[in-house]
Amino acid sequence: MKKISILAILLASVIISFSTCKKDEEITCNLSKTGTAPVDMIIQFKAVGTGDGTISTLSYKVGSTSKIVSNPSLPWTVSVSALSGDDISITASGTTKDGSLTVSYQGQASGNEIEGFDDCSNSNN
Repeated sequence: MKKISILAILLASVIISFSTCKKDEEITCNLSKTGTAPVDMIIQFKAVGTGDGTISTLSYKVGSTSKIVSNPSLPWTVSVSALSGDDISITASGTTKDGSLTVSYQGQASGNEIEGFDDCSNSNN
């Protein structure tokens, strides 16, 4: 009987220790931000990651011109000319277990400014 009690206590201890272990869970980040250029200007698009954050697909659009970038090295940046009234967008899809991802755009001309960003983060600390 004493052996069964000791075995039960050891088994319960093992089960409890495994159930309280922290599991690093990876999350998927789907980032997106859109806007409209108020005047002709240069738009700077950026993507930044911290920790283990990675982007698998990124796309940006100005007016009728759109580009797709696969597995960009972070930090990533590109500048594109926009005309007044052009639609502007940046989207990205990525993952992180312990870090963050941010996409953004910014433009400034003739006293007008436009900016936008979207971010995603996860922490397993």
